[in-house]
Amino acid sequence: MNFEGADNTIRVWENTTYTEVARLPHASPVVTAVWMAEDVGILALCENASIIKWTRPPANDSWHWGKIAEPNPSDRKVDDVPTAMAYFKDKIAVAFPRQGVKVWMLNKGTWQAQRSILRQNVTAIKFVEDGDALLGGTKDGVLWYCMVPNGTLRAYTFFRDKVSHIDVNSTESHVVVSQLGGRAHLVSIFQDANRGKIEQVYALKEGSLRQGNYDAGALFAARDALVVFGSVDGYVIVWDKNNSEVVYGLDHGEGIVASALGSRRAGGDGALITGSVDGKLAWWSDPGCE
Repeated sequence: MNFEGADNTIRVWENTTYTEVARLPHASPVVTAVWMAEDVGILALCENASIIKWTRPPANDSWHWGKIAEPNPSDRKVDDVPTAMAYFKDKIAVAFPRQGVKVWMLNKGTWQAQRSILRQNVTAIKFVEDGDALLGGTKDGVLWYCMVPNGTLRAYTFFRDKVSHIDVNSTESHVVVSQLGGRAHLVSIFQDANRGKIEQVYALKEGSLRQGNYDAGALFAARDALVVFGSVDGYVIVWDKNNSEVVYGLDHGEGIVASALGSRRAGGDGALITGSVDGKLAWWSDPGCE
C-alpha cells in the first residue's frame, strides 16, 4: 500500500513485514495515489496536475517513473489545483474546481483525452460499473452519476455540506458519503426507485463532534458489514453499517489522531490500515476476513 507524505513523496510499505520499502519523490505535493490494476504500478496525482506512473520491473528494486497524462497548461486556470482522482484499469479521471472532470482512456498503449464532465467544484470521484460510469460529490453537497465518456450527469442526492469522500461497496449497491463536519451517509445507488435514498447516518452526539477528527473518509470494512469513520480520543470508530451503531474503537493510544484509512484484500486475507498525523501506520485484522 502507499502513504502520501507531506514532503512530496509517496512511501511504499510491505504488508507482510510492515516495513517501508521505498520513497518515491515528486516535484509537487501529492494530492492522491492509487495502486494500478494487478499491482503493476502506482498512479500519483500532483498539485501541478501531473499524473505520474511508477513501475518496478520484476526482481528489480528500482522504481521507474513516467508522466502518462497531463492537462494542457493553456487550459489550466490560476489556482485550479486538482482535488481528486479515480482510476479503473484503462480509465483515469481527475477533478478540478473550475475545469470540471477530465477523463483519459487507454487506447493502444496511449492515454487519450476524452470528453470532460463540465461540473465544477467536484471534490470526490469514483468509477463504478466496470469503469463505464463515475460517481462524484461536490463542494455544495451534490452526489451525482455520469456515464463516461459521453453520458449526461444526473444528481442522485443533495446534502447540506461538502462531500469530502465517497466509497462504494463490493456489490455497488451502496455508497458511503463522508462530510468533514463529522457525518457520513449510506446511500443506495441501485438503478431503481430507491436510487439516491439515504438509508443510514453515521454521526456521534453533538458533544463529541468537537473532539473528533474526520479528515479520513468513511470506508466499508468486514465484507461491507461495517463502516469505519472518524477518530476520537485516539480511537478510530467502527460502525455497524445497517443500524449506524458504534461497534468498537481501534485504540491508537492517547493523544494520537488517525487521519487516513485504507484496506487490503488479497489471497483471502484482509486488513484495515490506519495512518496517524505523526506519520505512523497501523495494521488491523479485518473481522470479515478471519
